[in-house]
Amino acid sequence: TWNHCLSSCLLAPNMLASEPHGTAAARLRALLRREGCHVLLGCYDCVSAKAIEKAGFQACFVSGYAVSASRLGLPDVGLCTYSEMVDTCSNICRCVGERLCVIGDGDTGHGGLSNLRRTIEGYAHAGLAGITIEDQVFPKRCAYAKGVDVIPLEDAEERLRAALLARDELRRRTGLDLVVIGRTDARRAGEDAQVALEEAL
Repeated sequence: TWNHCLSSCLLAPNMLASEPHGTAAARLRALLRREGCHVLLGCYDCVSAKAIEKAGFQACFVSGYAVSASRLGLPDVGLCTYSEMVDTCSNICRCVGERLCVIGDGDTGHGGLSNLRRTIEGYAHAGLAGITIEDQVFPKRCAYAKGVDVIPLEDAEERLRAALLARDELRRRTGLDLVVIGRTDARRAGEDAQVALEEAL
């Protein structure tokens, strides 16, 4: 299971007055507004997602690391494609999405800013409540591997802005919604704890 701490993630400014109601994203925002920390277990298929639901959790994370390992038998070095992630996430959301807030691993957006726009739309159509976007270089490496490298903070901010713009345009056009979560791997890239915290904030 995925045990990466969400305290290293940044919830981008997603809580807009115009946010659609009754969506998976709205349920996730309501969960995030509650006091305290939330434990988030990782899944990689419908069975693991059902186990998380049966254990009483309210949200789960579709881990790119776990999907790459279980579906391809390969390490998490950017080999699991956008299409494979969308297919896996769609199946999981059809299985538990009405009861669990499912967050998908968006890696770096699966490429440049144009790819990121497509990733936001595909993940929303899959039924996900949220997506994490990280600040690694592309192609990326597993956050637990050696040689992790991150892009400059300004570029990471641009990547998140592009994700939010794509999400907002999708809202206007289709009514679909998605919580965008910025994640930093600065600590794994060798930055000290204070720098990593500043990157996250």
